[in-house]
Amino acid sequence: MRSLQQVLAGFVVFGSCMMLTVALAGAATITYSASVSLTPTNWNNTLSFPQYNLDPACLKSICFEMNGHVEGAAKFESLDGNPATVAMNLQSTITLSRPDNTPLVTVIPLANTSDNVTAFDGVIDFGGTSGRTYTGLSGNASDTKCTTAPADLALFSGTGNIVLPIVATGTSYGSGAGNLILQFSTSASAGATVTYTYDCSTPASDSTWGRIKTLF
Repeated sequence: MRSLQQVLAGFVVFGSCMMLTVALAGAATITYSASVSLTPTNWNNTLSFPQYNLDPACLKSICFEMNGHVEGAAKFESLDGNPATVAMNLQSTITLSRPDNTPLVTVIPLANTSDNVTAFDGVIDFGGTSGRTYTGLSGNASDTKCTTAPADLALFSGTGNIVLPIVATGTSYGSGAGNLILQFSTSASAGATVTYTYDCSTPASDSTWGRIKTLF
């Protein structure tokens, strides 16, 4: 029968092994960021990110987060002979893609309005009783997409930078009157991050745990 001192010593060794395994088994991340400043749509640009440059076998996933912003002005004039409810969406579709232009993540920031107006008041001035003008509209949107596809893990591994296309298209629209004049002025900006999650740990084998158990 083991003494109390031997049992306690076994707990110390077992506890040390457990802490070491937890430390080794934890995944780690590396994050890089880049952005495009506010620019009138439609624009095409690129963002450059460092590749994952550690052991490629350790790379487990890549996540792409994008934050998009849109701002500008919107106006309308209803030419209908009857009252109408007119809605407008000031928006931009922003897409970050792989070098071959297949999409990674897309966001659509928008700002919307809704107005009840009279029949056409006889003057196309984007005001009066049948029109409206808005300035200083703005909106934000964000999304995150992750990939574990082997082709993507290989594409983003290396010792250089990877250059990703980013496109912002003005996709504003309005509705609510059968005869409607619309005008939009749209600018967009975007910020993106690439996060590499990697894990190079080697969990303890069953035989290792078996040897530890013999301490008891």
